[in-house]
This record gives sequence, structure tokens and C-alpha cells, in this order.
Amino acid sequence: MTVKRPLVVDSLIVVALLAVHLLLVREFGDKATGWLPNWAAAVVGVVGISTLLVRRRWTRTVFLVVLVASLTLVLGGYPSGGAGLGLQVALYTVAVNSSLVSTVVAAALTLVAAVTSYVSNADFHPVVAVLDVVLLGGSIGLGMVTRRSRQRSAQLREVVSQLEQAREQLKEEAALLERTRIARELHDIVTHSLGVIAVQAGVARAMPDDQQQAREALQVIEATSKDALSEMRHLLGALRVPEALDAELRPQPTLGQLEDLFQTMRDVGLSLTVQTEGEPYPLTAGRELTVYRIIQEALTNVLKHAAHAEVQVRLRYLDDHMSVEVLNDHVLPHADGHGHGLVGMRERAVVCGGTLDAGPLPGGRFRMVATLPRELAA
Repeated sequence: MTVKRPLVVDSLIVVALLAVHLLLVREFGDKATGWLPNWAAAVVGVVGISTLLVRRRWTRTVFLVVLVASLTLVLGGYPSGGAGLGLQVALYTVAVNSSLVSTVVAAALTLVAAVTSYVSNADFHPVVAVLDVVLLGGSIGLGMVTRRSRQRSAQLREVVSQLEQAREQLKEEAALLERTRIARELHDIVTHSLGVIAVQAGVARAMPDDQQQAREALQVIEATSKDALSEMRHLLGALRVPEALDAELRPQPTLGQLEDLFQTMRDVGLSLTVQTEGEPYPLTAGRELTVYRIIQEALTNVLKHAAHAEVQVRLRYLDDHMSVEVLNDHVLPHADGHGHGLVGMRERAVVCGGTLDAGPLPGGRFRMVATLPRELAA
């Protein structure tokens, strides 16, 4: 338990104990038979009790001062009174703020002072000893309970702080992953669409007299531009309003749209054949998106660097995995497999637990093979 205004609480305790002390000194002043004058007893008690105002800062020092003041009053023929109660408060503070060894030493000193007072007091009664033991045990017990409670609170605050840091770190990692995904999507969209546009623009420019061919090329440019613009709008919307993705974003490409992609490539002049081996089976949305993007990127690379190449796409559906092979008869730039597009395709495959290999083959050909573990849709 943490006190919100400790100085106010300590001040109230000191005022109450001072009132008790001064009343007892006044009451027993004429009856005191010890060596301590009346005024000195008052001063000793006031000094000892007043140090409780700083008990939270100088715990052990305050305890010793109050102990000496209480013992002085008892040996001088006065009841400890307010100073004795102040000693219990100081002992409680030691139990709260100091180590177990310090608490045991303080308790032992308090017992010594109590025994000394019993020996010096001819009117000693056993009930007083019982009361002192109860107060001593209560002060130490309450102090240790308070200490454990504060330690648990500190540990909980530390755990909460660590959880907050972990949450912020996860948020940053999630944001980084999302930015990476969006960057990859933008790369796929831009490279594919601009590649198609560039090829068609070249066709239109190379055939100024063939109006029909130029018109078809412009139609492909128009359609490709609209598709790319639409997809980029969705991606930019994801950057602005992440919570609205599910409601506003259209579905990601699936294997069912591969034929549209193949037809688009054929329309821009790519000689493309497609083969499917095995019985196709449904995949998860993530697997289908990965396969689509890998094929799209591979064909886009061919279109950019070897537009007149003959390309073969093979989809193999096996029992434990599926593979995608894109083979063309021209060696592409970055034939070592370290181009940005190839790196992006490889990352997509690795995320799905698969592999991607790309490189030149004998005879001036180039092959890209992606293998993905089988993961059926629910």
C-alpha cells in the first residue's frame, strides 16, 4: 500500500504522539522520582517524536533516536508514553524499508529497552510486558506484510512495463511486416503493369500505319493502367486506414485468375504455353496469392528483358507439395538469382515454408522453380 501524502500522515502521527507525551509528562511531573527534570523530560520526548517526520528517509537513524528518547524517559522516572508508541512506529518503518537483518536487530534493541524499563520500574506489572510483546509483534508483522505488498506491486509494475514494451515492439514489427508486404505488392503491381504498358507502347509506336494494331495496344494499355491504379489505391488505402481493410479491399488474386494473367501476357506478344500436371486441389488464400505473384513476377521479368522469348509455365500438383516452373529460352539479367524481383519471389516462397531457385540452363535458357509445401484450404 502506498500513501499518497506521506508527510501529512506523518505530521498527524507526530502531533498525536506529542499530545500524549506532553499530557503524561504534565500528569506525572510531580510524581516522578527519577533524576530527569520535568522540562527535560518534555524536551527529550518532543525531540524523539519529532524525528518521525523524516522516518521514511532516515529509517534506522530515526529508530535509534526514538529508542534513546524512550529509554531516557523510562530511566528518568517517566512513562515512555508517546515516545514508546513512536518507537513502535519507528520499528514498523524499519520492517517496511530495511532488510530482515536490520528488522531483527531493531526488534532485539526494542526488547532490551523494554526489559531495562521493567527492571528500573518498581511498579512493573506482567500485563505491561504482554502488551509490549503484542505491540512489538504487531509492528514487525504489519511492516513485513506492507513490505511484501510493495514488492509485489513493484514486480507487477515491472511486468506491466515489460508487457507494454513487448506490445510496442510487436506493433512495430507488425507495421514493418505490413510495410514490407505492401512494398512487395507495389513492386509486383508496378513492374508487371509498367512492363505491359511499355511493350504495348512500343508496339503502337513501331506500327504507326496499322491502326487496328495500335488501337489494340492502346486498349491493353488502358486496361492495364486501370487495374494497376485500382490496386495501388487499395494499397494506399491500407496505409491510411488499416482498420477498414476487410471492408474495403477487394480479394487478392487467386489461381482462378491465372488464365486472365496468361491471356494478358499473350495479348502483349509473349509466346506462352501452360501445362498442369496432377489433379489440382484447393489451397489456402495465402498459398494461392503466393503462387499467383510468383508467376506474375516471373512472366513480367521475361516480358521486360526478353519479350520475344518462348515461355513455358508448368504447375505440378503432387501429394505433399506443389511446384511452379517458368522456363524461357533467353537468359535474363540477374541470372545469378539476386535481382530485386527474384529476391521478392524467394521471400514469398520462404514465408510459405517453400523454396525458390532461379538460374540459367545450358543452351541459353533460364528457369525459375518454386516449391511450396501442400496446405489445403479449410
